[in-house]
Amino acid sequence: MAETVESLENPKDVAERRGTSEILLKGTGYGVRMILPEEKTDEELLKEALAFSGDAARLARGIGVVLDFQGRSISRSFLLRFLSEFAWTGDFRVLSWMSYNADTLELFRASGFSTGEPSTARSEKKESGGASLVLIQSLRSGQRVEHDGDVVLLGHMNEGAEICASGNVFVRGRLKGVVHAGMNGGEFSISAGQFEARQLRLGGKLCSSLGSEMEWWGKAVVISLENDSLVVRELKL
Repeated sequence: MAETVESLENPKDVAERRGTSEILLKGTGYGVRMILPEEKTDEELLKEALAFSGDAARLARGIGVVLDFQGRSISRSFLLRFLSEFAWTGDFRVLSWMSYNADTLELFRASGFSTGEPSTARSEKKESGGASLVLIQSLRSGQRVEHDGDVVLLGHMNEGAEICASGNVFVRGRLKGVVHAGMNGGEFSISAGQFEARQLRLGGKLCSSLGSEMEWWGKAVVISLENDSLVVRELKL
């Protein structure tokens, strides 16, 4: 039996609750792009990078990781620590070191690192959606995954975690974080083995008034957008 959720809001009218200082793991055609925050101290950044090293390795699946420091200013001493404590010890291959800070970029080049987008990425044609991204793990609070295509999470998604996908999103375990499926529009769905999220987005629509009073709260469901309303159906797993 399907249930329709009427409380929809435009995402532009709702303030973003997630800070801008978290690491972003973004699935790409060549592996994963690890976007590192500019606001963290050196110690905080290194601590967060170490916490994300296993996730980066699982996402890359032996293909490679691009480390994007954005506009962060990097000293030679911090770069040596980052290399010895993270990049050289992680179970992944670094494809490229990126930054739009001129001094940082020059330091990378002087160190002999490859900079800029990997050549495989430059030669790819732009498509509306990529291959499915399968994550054999759980997502902790503060982790954010963005992917152009479907995302399949075979673990739990804890409160404070976020998945943004241009396609469908399937969470095999408990879904308590924020999911945005169909980022670029179109007809997509969100599925969960145990739905306990307070907020979700499908296409350009946002529902932020979900709670335990819903009949399907805590159950396996598939949620789709039909006639501008969210329609929830129980899912038999």
